[in-house]
Amino acid sequence: MNLWLNWSLEGVGSAGEEVADVNAAVRALDISVARSRRVLDSDRPWHELRTSADAMKIEMLDEGAKALESGQAWASTIGGVRVKLIPR
Repeated sequence: MNLWLNWSLEGVGSAGEEVADVNAAVRALDISVARSRRVLDSDRPWHELRTSADAMKIEMLDEGAKALESGQAWASTIGGVRVKLIPR
């Protein structure tokens, strides 16, 4: 099932892309958070984003996957990380 992934990282920006599944969405978020380190001016905000993103990935694989299996979109915000998954 293809998904549309929207995500935003506080202090960094937002983006969206089509992904193959929830696992691909988790990988895309992980890559984005890793790249965000270049944008932030100190380690503390990046570590806070990393912590929020780690919690978000767990939620995406659990609650997000359940919602998508039933054909519904799913969204969540944890700390400075917001994610929305929309089935295609």
